[in-house]
Amino acid sequence: MTLELIKCKRTDSVYQEIRNRHYIPNKGTHGQQMHYKISLDNNIVGIISGASSVWAVKARDEFFGLNKDNKRKGLPSIINNTVFRLEVHIPNLATKVLAMWRRRCAKDWLERYNVIPHGFETFVIETDYRKGTLYKADNWIYLGQTAGSTKAHPKGMGQKSERIKTVPKLIFAKKIPKTILSTEYESSWNK
Repeated sequence: MTLELIKCKRTDSVYQEIRNRHYIPNKGTHGQQMHYKISLDNNIVGIISGASSVWAVKARDEFFGLNKDNKRKGLPSIINNTVFRLEVHIPNLATKVLAMWRRRCAKDWLERYNVIPHGFETFVIETDYRKGTLYKADNWIYLGQTAGSTKAHPKGMGQKSERIKTVPKLIFAKKIPKTILSTEYESSWNK
């Protein structure tokens, strides 16, 4: 079995086709981002992406030691696993892909954004069959649930936001051993 992550743009037609079948609607990605197609024996079987972290998540902030003094510089070293979709069901494949993605995305993140990643976050909408088991299998830590609201930016990221209700999500996070929060870097989206 040959497993590979192929870096691509969010606009890649194959990536978009698979992304549009994910259970969370495709509304694009803001900020820093890395996208991959998942290849198994030279067949594209899924996608996985990382992007800029969510700004306000109390449990995540506590887990990573983020506070008002270090958040702007530290948050860019946490990567949000924004989408993961496999279209084949092979035992343990999802866990192998996730572990491979963590290593690859951390390396690519450093290369592209010049910040050493310190960890990962993700948010899962719980259903009868979706409970974050994949992340638990990869030793991510369950941190609780989101508050069930978010800021929407109907007129663009630089304009006034609106608070809207959302479905609460399960929060999972994982630290990268022997790394620390960024203390130097501040991304352009964060200003």
